[in-house]
Amino acid sequence: MRKSCPDLDSEDFQLIQVFLDTETTGIDVSAGHRIIELGATVVRDGMHTNEEFHQLLNPEREIDPEASEVHGITIEMLANEPRFRDVADRFIDFIRGREVFMHNATFDVRFIDAEFQHANRAERMADLCRITDTMTLAKQIHKSGQVSLDALCSKYAVDRTDRDKHGALLDSQLLAEVYLRMLESKNSLLGELEESEEVYEEPRFLKIQRQNPLVIHATDAELAAHEEYMRKLAAET
Repeated sequence: MRKSCPDLDSEDFQLIQVFLDTETTGIDVSAGHRIIELGATVVRDGMHTNEEFHQLLNPEREIDPEASEVHGITIEMLANEPRFRDVADRFIDFIRGREVFMHNATFDVRFIDAEFQHANRAERMADLCRITDTMTLAKQIHKSGQVSLDALCSKYAVDRTDRDKHGALLDSQLLAEVYLRMLESKNSLLGELEESEEVYEEPRFLKIQRQNPLVIHATDAELAAHEEYMRKLAAET
């Protein structure tokens, strides 16, 4: 999923990239599930930075037990945390005018847009930033095989020993590193292909020098056929 965003400086996209993840009370936003954690990290000029956004949120509803099994967050842990509407301005300032990468972006965007709606805000993700789905990119590079964040961490040897549970900030950091390594691998492969194509496109001429030039004489049958062809050609003209 990739959407264009109006009035954005394209040069900034090449310099600053935001990797974002969410944790939620459940998987179905249409059933009223909410965001309970936002985590984002910034990559600048292809290098990790210390700039990040991290916030636990009070969803004002229960958390599905299955969801708690995944991220380890309980409603008791969030009782004193702010609501999304309380941090919306800070979050908007963090992502506005930037390219935001999410793994399975459709999921995260639906939840964030729903939070804007709950907060009676007019903003939507597609209006604030450029959205890039790293899962879509991974599927383009890896035509077969798993493209989950865990699978990609294994493929690109990204250390995830601290990830016993899902966490928005940690997952955003892992995603940033996976993306950088995936991009490096892709560029390396393209470079090898370009070099290979240049080799095959290079003309090959066989330079053979003979001391006695090779002369091929026509046979009697070939000479007779040639004379017959010339007579027919003269008759037609």
